Amino acid sequence: MDKADRDRRARIFVTILMMLLSAVVLYPFLDAIVLAVFVSYMLRFAHKHVNGYIDSEVLSSTLIMGGVVVGVTAVMYIFVNNFFVILEQVNTFTGSIREGVISIVDFLQLSEQFQDNLRSFLGRASDMLTNYLLDTFSSIPSLLIDVAIFLVTALYLYKDRASIENRFNDIMKNVPQPEKGIIFSVLGSIDDILKGVFVTQFVVAAALGLITAVGFWVIGQLTSPIPLIPLWAILVAIAALLPLVAAFMFYGPMSAYYFMTGAPLKATMILLFGLVVINLMSEIVLRPYVGSKRMDEHPLVIFLGFLAGPITLGIKGIVLGPLLLMLTKQFILSYTHGPSE
Repeated sequence: MDKADRDRRARIFVTILMMLLSAVVLYPFLDAIVLAVFVSYMLRFAHKHVNGYIDSEVLSSTLIMGGVVVGVTAVMYIFVNNFFVILEQVNTFTGSIREGVISIVDFLQLSEQFQDNLRSFLGRASDMLTNYLLDTFSSIPSLLIDVAIFLVTALYLYKDRASIENRFNDIMKNVPQPEKGIIFSVLGSIDDILKGVFVTQFVVAAALGLITAVGFWVIGQLTSPIPLIPLWAILVAIAALLPLVAAFMFYGPMSAYYFMTGAPLKATMILLFGLVVINLMSEIVLRPYVGSKRMDEHPLVIFLGFLAGPITLGIKGIVLGPLLLMLTKQFILSYTHGPSE
């Protein structure tokens, strides 16, 4: 190895070290930044599609950036404006569940000690859920900061995508082999995986929206009509893009409403449909199946990535979970044998 190669490798090491130190500084906002990078990366595909119709780079960029700002603002407004309604419905819902479980226990004539322990457990669970929602609402100022960082980062990365790509290519010219080959190989894998994650999320969201519409229509036929089924289907489809139980924020209050209005059968059917089909079956069957077909990956890797990612890493785990697991598998399979002779 000559001196030039040693110098370049030393600069790579220092660069990686500085990036890790910078990540420590940015850690409180890492969720927003990771999602911003992912969104800005995917916006380039939307840009190509939109620009194919209107043939104007400036107008295409303006429409896409405006759509992102309006969409994020609308979601925040809906959440803040309806928070206390959601909280009241969740409290009513948990109260209905508590009363129903206690009624079943009374009917089975279980011991008083068991009944007291069960009431205490259900009360603590209800209080934990209420406190979680209240903590979420009280963290809105920090959430707004995260949203602002997300918007600014995503829009700047999208706006300056060409110059960032050119600068990266200039840097890579000075990177020695075999590091350059490994970096480009990893980046190629990341590109394929991110495309697969993006397509998987939206295919699953569209499928769940359709399944929700059909399921609510069937429940309406068996009991009484459910109003605004298309709206509920769209909301559940949007929630499918978020971690795990986000859809519960829609079908849970709906079930609670029908419990309150004297339709326990309908409420129970909605709740079971939501828990079993919208949440469990989508995570266990639908998402692994779609992801494995789209990314030519084993369903278990898809399942663990999409499920464990958000649980372990929070919102950024939606992207990083499947990305890290699949990238690690590919790296192990590709590089464990070392350089070819």
